[in-house]
Amino acid sequence: MTGRTGRIGKILLITILFSCRILADSVENDSIRYTTLGEVIILEKLPVSTGSEISALKMDRMDLPRVSQALEWIPGITLSEASSRGESLLFLRGFDQTRIPVFMDGIPVSVPFDGLIDLGRIQTSSISKIQVSKGISSLLLGGNTMGGAVNIISTAPAKRFEFGVKASTLWNTAASLGSRHDKWYVQLDGSWLHRNDFRLPSGYTPVTGLQEGDKRHHSRTTDYQFNGKFGFTPKDGDEYMVGYSRITADKYVPPYLGTNGMPRFWRYKDWDKEQIHFFSRTAIHPDWSFESRLFYDRYYNLLKAYDNKEYNSQQSKSAFNSYYDDYSAGARFILAWDGIQNHTLKLGTNYKRDVHRSHDDLDPVATQDEYTASVALEDTWEASSRLSFLAGAGFFYHKGNKAEMYEPLPGSKSYGIVSYPTSSDQDINYQFAVDYKHNSNHSFRFSFSRNARFASLKDRYSYKRGRAIPNPDLKTERSFNLDITYNGNYNNLRWYASAYYMFLSNTIQEITGVVESDPLIWQLQNKGKAHHRGVEAGLSYHYNWIKAEANYTFINRTNKSDTKVSFTGVPDHKWNAMLEVSLWHRLVLIAHMTAVTSTTVSSNGDLSIPGYALFHSSIGKRFNRIEAKLGVKNLFDKLYYLSEGYPMEGRLFYASLSYTFNSQ
Repeated sequence: MTGRTGRIGKILLITILFSCRILADSVENDSIRYTTLGEVIILEKLPVSTGSEISALKMDRMDLPRVSQALEWIPGITLSEASSRGESLLFLRGFDQTRIPVFMDGIPVSVPFDGLIDLGRIQTSSISKIQVSKGISSLLLGGNTMGGAVNIISTAPAKRFEFGVKASTLWNTAASLGSRHDKWYVQLDGSWLHRNDFRLPSGYTPVTGLQEGDKRHHSRTTDYQFNGKFGFTPKDGDEYMVGYSRITADKYVPPYLGTNGMPRFWRYKDWDKEQIHFFSRTAIHPDWSFESRLFYDRYYNLLKAYDNKEYNSQQSKSAFNSYYDDYSAGARFILAWDGIQNHTLKLGTNYKRDVHRSHDDLDPVATQDEYTASVALEDTWEASSRLSFLAGAGFFYHKGNKAEMYEPLPGSKSYGIVSYPTSSDQDINYQFAVDYKHNSNHSFRFSFSRNARFASLKDRYSYKRGRAIPNPDLKTERSFNLDITYNGNYNNLRWYASAYYMFLSNTIQEITGVVESDPLIWQLQNKGKAHHRGVEAGLSYHYNWIKAEANYTFINRTNKSDTKVSFTGVPDHKWNAMLEVSLWHRLVLIAHMTAVTSTTVSSNGDLSIPGYALFHSSIGKRFNRIEAKLGVKNLFDKLYYLSEGYPMEGRLFYASLSYTFNSQ
């Protein structure tokens, strides 16, 4: 062990002495231009609360190529990764991702069937920043923002000609090309991200027959991503943009290695998502403006389930090929008026149609079709230079159009398409916020909101492959959210703290015993009540050659319906920290860490995954327009889990090289 540690030390010393990274003087300011049409602002003319945003500059400095990795830096967010579907999903203040919609430039990108999106498939190379709404999120976004929202905002060109390319030994290659002129702009981004079967930490004990050796069997993934947009800006205040994006992936799901279930041998041979959209903003009068968003978003996947650990046999009844061919289409229109002094009123409407089409192998296609619509009004009142108010209310409506399932026909042993009754539901959401700036160094924000979430198609109609029975009559989940946030600064120090309380009612829970002949069969029903409460805090210091940041998250969740049933998936405590030191000759050393306490993963509280602390480091330098870097992830080769039974990657050394050119 001593010899191995010594070799690691020598490698790190060589890394520090001979590696290099871009850090030009101009990089100190994150000048990346973003798609302004992609933002949906909650409080007009007020800064985003600290701890709710991560920029492209920070994602690049910490070498975070996937959106899931970037979001982990934001307090209040924890990740679930790998698991039985090989997905990277988030929890925000204890809410799972079905209650936290994800948007790209203000357009919902969640899969129609279950309301989820694998965040590990979205690469950060074409992203300018990620904004997270906590406490309240704009009602203009549409429905289902029960616990907040995530908005991923893309890049846009700032200069007449921009070109960049980056490659690394992390098997990550990205290129971008952009140009901005007086009345138009164009942006093209492409990236490729590949991972072979990764190396497990040295502390992992092999599982005979499933995981032997130090390479994690069937953990490889390959992702391609392309984004393009063309914008027309005929005059100040007017902008029109059409865009297209596509993600293509092939991912294996490594087998489960725990003791609380059976392994699956799954591969998503095709995981494809593409979107076309149109944005506009028009100043129709000095006091009036109009915005629109139109989009079509398609999701296609092929899941291949094998019956052996080599992932090459489909002979048994447990093997199948499952096809999804889904799409969402919708529109958002916002009319803004500044005709009353110090007020900004916005009236917005949303419409989104979700269609899920699925089948196994040669089975007929079953279709489920629904839509949601809303109308909302928000008023921001800047009462003084110190005091601002927000009030908003909205009406939200959901209706099912078609609900088909492939299952045994009534009174017959044969299978066929069976139509289920559709349902409809409606709700009213409202919110209120106060923002007070005591002076330039101290500000406070208080918010209250009542939010709701309509049950997804999967909630209503999925059989969970024989483990559950559908419930088309599921009703709306509701939450009441209170939040108070304080931001402060003094000289080179900045800090913030947030405290929140959320009461959930009518939440959807698994209820067993609904079938007398099989007590293990369950059904989703609106039976739950819960409390979420917590604290988030952060501190940063920037001065010449040193930058330091840290944040902390505490959360407590209580099941008020049944205190014996534990909530799962979220640790009580989480810490993030980063240190950046500018050395001699433009060498820059960056170190960052994430630590969490243990996480309960079974509802009876008997099973948990241990806490961990991960450390990462890099060092680099800039040579004119060329950037080079050497780094290491999981520095101490820590064995850790984000989902029970799925060990994560061990220590990984890497190098990267990039070239950037901009002209006026």
